[in-house]
Amino acid sequence: MALYFPAQKESGKIKQQYLRLKQRAILLLDNIVGNPVKPEEVNRLDGELLSGTAPEQFWGPNGVEAKTIVNFEDVCIGMQQHVTKDPKQMTVLEFFRTLEAVKKKAKMAERKRG
Repeated sequence: MALYFPAQKESGKIKQQYLRLKQRAILLLDNIVGNPVKPEEVNRLDGELLSGTAPEQFWGPNGVEAKTIVNFEDVCIGMQQHVTKDPKQMTVLEFFRTLEAVKKKAKMAERKRG
């Protein structure tokens, strides 16, 4: 993903979550191939993974789903002011590359004003 979207840097917290997930997967794979794994290690990683993110409500007017849809629509409206192609008809790569280009253009315009 970093190859196509270099500006989408992951936070340290997200990297830690991926590291824990990788460690957990390695432990489970080791167990499958016959290397004994202490259940306490897996349980510790499970606890860290579960406590690393706060639970969110998925449904309802204030849920993650609704917020994601509204944010996507807002981004599409903003992008339509800068490009002729409908953002909803773009591929994922086109959408995010266009979004990055619009952000870069806005940042440059802000520097010229300020």
